[in-house]
Amino acid sequence: AVATSIDALAAGIPLASLNVNILVAASFIGATTFVFSAAGVWVGHLFGARFKSAAELTGGVILILLGTQILLEHLGIL
Repeated sequence: AVATSIDALAAGIPLASLNVNILVAASFIGATTFVFSAAGVWVGHLFGARFKSAAELTGGVILILLGTQILLEHLGIL
């Protein structure tokens, strides 16, 4: 949440200093976000139906590897 707030602040300060209509800019940003999010859900549903078990296995292996890497880094091995 903190990183998202910092990102929004970093994007909002230049936007406020430009001579643009904030309502139009916010509407454009919101519409673009909606379109890309809807496309991501659609693609995820399409591939999820076809590659469900392989995707679950791959995701699980990746999570285990990331957890192992974090553990080894905190133990000073890596």
